Amino acid sequence: MFEKLLAMLPYSPGMAHQMAFYARRMREEATIRRTGLVFIVLAFMVQFFAVLSPPQSTNAASNNDLVNGGFSSASEAARDCRNNIQQYGTILDNYNISCKEVANAPTITLSSTDYNRQLYSMGRLPYGLAGETPVNINGHTYYMRYLWSWDTHGPSQYKALKITARDGKTYFLLYTCGNLVSIRLPQPVPACQYNNNILANSPKCVKPCQYDQSIAASSPQCFKPCQYDKSVPANSPKCVAPCPLPGKGNLPQNSPQCVAACPYNKSLPANSPKCFKPCQYNKAVPASSPQCFKPCQYNKSIPASSPQCFKPCQYNNNVAANSPNCKPCSKSSSSQDKIACVAVHKTASNLTNQTANADGTTANPGDTIRYTLYAKNNGKAAVKNFVFQESLSDVMDYAEPVSLHGGKLSTDDVVSWKGVNIAAGKTVTKEIDVKVKDPVPATPADPGDPGHFDLTMTNVYGNTINIHLPSPPTKTMQNVAGTLPNTGPGTGLIISGAITVVAGYFFARARLLAREGELAVKETVGA
Repeated sequence: MFEKLLAMLPYSPGMAHQMAFYARRMREEATIRRTGLVFIVLAFMVQFFAVLSPPQSTNAASNNDLVNGGFSSASEAARDCRNNIQQYGTILDNYNISCKEVANAPTITLSSTDYNRQLYSMGRLPYGLAGETPVNINGHTYYMRYLWSWDTHGPSQYKALKITARDGKTYFLLYTCGNLVSIRLPQPVPACQYNNNILANSPKCVKPCQYDQSIAASSPQCFKPCQYDKSVPANSPKCVAPCPLPGKGNLPQNSPQCVAACPYNKSLPANSPKCFKPCQYNKAVPASSPQCFKPCQYNKSIPASSPQCFKPCQYNNNVAANSPNCKPCSKSSSSQDKIACVAVHKTASNLTNQTANADGTTANPGDTIRYTLYAKNNGKAAVKNFVFQESLSDVMDYAEPVSLHGGKLSTDDVVSWKGVNIAAGKTVTKEIDVKVKDPVPATPADPGDPGHFDLTMTNVYGNTINIHLPSPPTKTMQNVAGTLPNTGPGTGLIISGAITVVAGYFFARARLLAREGELAVKETVGA
């Protein structure tokens, strides 16, 4: 329409009033489009800053995290490693990962199905997921399972640090929880056979000198020191008793110049065969005698420095208490001596509806569940001071303890009892009673820890017990929402940008047409 009026205006000057009316309408339209463009630009800015500062999960911290709440950068992860927060540095060092390598690690996006679905993630709690394997590090038990076992709607994406360990193996550290991810199950470095506090591949892992633990047995300085001069060996010609006479200490005791009363027995001359320094442990023999030694506290007939001087094993007196062979069960190869022969399992029953086996059933609000823990000693010797420990971390999402039957609940939801002795072939049990909350909590599941608030009370003690809960209406809406396509903040930002460009184009076009209409009217009237 605008082009037609503009083309006819030179031939019909009377149409100038129509062009002026059209120009006024275009100015009004430009005003409306300007207002719309301002609001669209404001909405675009809100979307832009939402992408720059994405929301954080309200349930970011979990008892399953290796680092509570995870970390936000490689430097923060390295700081947690150096400070050994929650034994984080000890865990990484067990797989030859240094804190310096963590600080220099690049950030990547890791899919749960990468590396042919062979990625394993480590956590602190058992969930009974696919591939779950317990790992013992420095006396603590952790759990490895397939990373894809957490997936609910297709492969999950994780922000992670990619690390190459000192032995050349590749590992990943997840930002959301600090959990260690490996390609296949990792093999920890064994402890040094001479010092369990260091690794076998450490330069410090050497056999210590029996006379000086601070130096190696292969060192030239490793020798039995002379009792008179610690700087020379006991078998050195220079290792002789000094002359006991005042002012003649630089002479040997058998020197012709060293003649005086025996300092240990005034009735004998100093050169008498019976004049000797008595042994501090046995006065009847000389201090230089092979029979003069500090007796072993476990066997008085041998020296304390003898390799046979050790605290005997409680199961076999012929081996040391700290020996790998000191185990209650001869068939076990486990390093966890006290549980090597103990088989554990558990059962669950619903006391409210009298269901003997509640595993796999659905409990109602207010139901009382009883967990029974069993420990059977399959060995031939008694297991002493066996400690029952049971994690209620996942159960406590939907239930509260009613009776712990003598147990104590820690701050991280672990129930433990005092150590008990289990005779060979005997079984000991412990019980826990919990009550399902009424109403059932509708807390949404945390993407960083899908095992929590999933309407299932999962409990692992040898075997896995799963008790399901009815879904509240709000929880059902969340599950349905989880199946919808996740476009992400990036997609929303692109759509907002496109709308802003289109609105800007129509605003500029309306303004341009209004301006051209005004110029055409002025030129026609002026002509």
